[in-house]
This record gives sequence, C-alpha cells and structure tokens, in this order.
Amino acid sequence: MTELALTVRPVRYTPRVEQWVDVVEALGGVAAGAGDAARPGGVELALGGGRVAIVRAGEPAAELGFTTPDLPAVAELCERNELAAVSAGDRLVVTGPDGLRLHVDEQPPRAPVPGADPALSALPLWYTPDVAGAAGVLSRLGLTVRISAHSGTWVDFAVPGGGLVAAHGPEPTGVQLSFEYDGDVRGLADRLVRRGLAAAVVDENYGLTVRLPDPDGGPDIYVNEAQSDLHGFRRTGS
Repeated sequence: MTELALTVRPVRYTPRVEQWVDVVEALGGVAAGAGDAARPGGVELALGGGRVAIVRAGEPAAELGFTTPDLPAVAELCERNELAAVSAGDRLVVTGPDGLRLHVDEQPPRAPVPGADPALSALPLWYTPDVAGAAGVLSRLGLTVRISAHSGTWVDFAVPGGGLVAAHGPEPTGVQLSFEYDGDVRGLADRLVRRGLAAAVVDENYGLTVRLPDPDGGPDIYVNEAQSDLHGFRRTGS
C-alpha cells in the first residue's frame, strides 16, 4: 500500500449506536477504537476490507468517507485532477458534481485487527443521478474500477487501502451503508439469525444478497455476495 492509498470508512450517524455496533460485529466487524476524534460518541469497526464508523447523532444519516496517512498528498492529487476539495484541519471535503460531499480524514496506518472476518468488506453506495460524474470523482481519487453495468447504472471500485465503494443510479443523491461478503452468504445469514437478527437471503439478478433490518427503521441493510454472474456487467480487464 502506498502512502497515498485511501481506505474506505463510511460513517453512519444514528441515535442507536449500540444496536448498529451489534449489527456490524455480527457481520464480522471488530471494534477498533474511537470512530472520529472530532465527533464524540464514535466507534470505529475494522472489517476484512475497510472500516466503518458509527457516530451518535439525533437523526440517522450516512456519509461517504475515507482515511489516508498523507492528507496533503491527497489534497495535491485533488488539485492536480481538478476536484472540488476544501481542507478543514485533518479533513479534506470533496464535492461531487451532484453536490454530494465526501470526506477524507488523516489517520496513521492501522494494522489488521485480529478477529475481523476477512470475507467482509465495506461497500458504501453513492446514490446519484450522475453515475458517470460520481465515478469520475472516485477514479480521480485513485480508486480502481472493478465491475460496471452495461446500462451505466452501477460502477464499483476497489479502494487501495481496503474496502469497496460503488456509484449507483439513477437515484436521488445520497449515501447508504452496505457491505460485500466474499464467502458463504447463506452461512452468514444463519450466523446473523443465531445472533438474534432477522436476516433473509434474497436471490438478486447479480447474485445472493443478505438483507437485515436497519436499527433506525430505514431501508434494509444489504450484504451482497461477491459478484460472479457478470450478465449485464463487465469486470475490468475482461
């Protein structure tokens, strides 16, 4: 991993921090300390790929976030690639063409946390009516296209320091916390049920998905099976 490499770390704001932490731990995440030093009440969880921050707030919301050990280098990359970015202390805020703001926080390199399920990756979704524009921002941040839909409604990226992120449309602009599981998703669903969660396996066009309730009562949390059926999609290099 180069010094510039980003790690995905979406943020979920919620009044139900404990319930959200229970969900992520049941999926295979491991608590790894404070989620955001600038925002009290945060818990950071390490996954096999990427991290997730759960932060206490009065109303549920989600943000697309990353970390880097070298924020000035990312700021220089943004300037060179003509990305709209503003520095705010140890945080860089990048604005996409649809108005969505994503952030990059400076954080020292972190060693893998024992116990995190290596099959589980963060896969935050950037919902947008401008998938090409969102994908352009992610590409110019140094992420690598992995799978894209022929229809232009989905492009997902591998994040060099860990995790995944996808631009998904056509949808109103927003962010949803979701995950990918590169393993037995039915076994994962059974594990979740044993932990007292109402998990269900749904056969989507692109593979199996585990759905489980959002502790805040919002749309279901999605855990996608690592995609192997590429009908209607292309994988970079294929």
